[in-house]
Amino acid sequence: MNFSSLKDSSSFFNLIIKIYSQSNGIYGSPKITSILNNHYNISCSVSKVSRAMALLGIKSIVSSSFPKKISRITSKEKSLIVNLIKDLDISHINQVWTTDITYIKTSFDGTFYLISFIDYFSKKVVAWGLFENQKTDKIISVLNKAIIKRNPNPGLIIHSDKGAQFRSKEYRKFLSKHNFVFSYTSLNHSCDENAAQESFHSLLKKEWLYQKKLYTFHDAYREIFNYIDGFYNPIRIHSSLGYVSPIVFENNFFNSNTPSN
Repeated sequence: MNFSSLKDSSSFFNLIIKIYSQSNGIYGSPKITSILNNHYNISCSVSKVSRAMALLGIKSIVSSSFPKKISRITSKEKSLIVNLIKDLDISHINQVWTTDITYIKTSFDGTFYLISFIDYFSKKVVAWGLFENQKTDKIISVLNKAIIKRNPNPGLIIHSDKGAQFRSKEYRKFLSKHNFVFSYTSLNHSCDENAAQESFHSLLKKEWLYQKKLYTFHDAYREIFNYIDGFYNPIRIHSSLGYVSPIVFENNFFNSNTPSN
């Protein structure tokens, strides 16, 4: 089916509205075009979908701006900083996990801290937690949840920024206990050295939380759960994954690497 056969009917526009609605208004013309091409066998370009969306008066709800975070470290601690993933060939699941903390504000209960671990290869959030503080024990509790879920092999690299919690003896001792390797963004790094986390935080807030009313901790937790477990991991397509979701990507990876009998 091609675009020309649809442009004079409502079918093409109805499909765009359907895909847009299913993404909760998050997808713009590139992702909608990919779904039309790959899932509905409709040959069309991004520019044509963009024009159709303009006629329909719809666009992605995602904001274009996202506040950046500043990290500081003392000269005394510089010897701890080693970036092991900068030039690493990352080719399989459970090879590298990234982690970070971001602020989640509520109207009545104040600010909370989202701690997450992401598989760098598949972009899947393997574990997360929302807490009243960002102390090291909270990070370890989320990491322990990820270990129970994924059972990674020794040698897993866990990459983070240079926050004090990630440089603490308690955290490094926990990694060593499991034979994991710590890696940090390098000194004077740009945000692309922890790109998976920066991207995830941006998507979570721009695509979801900024569109919601978060009055209490329970509101924040519910919406984060809805986004990660209900949309991001199982449904949200990523161009870097060939326009499939993290869970679909992992399933495809495991299926293609399972020896046949």
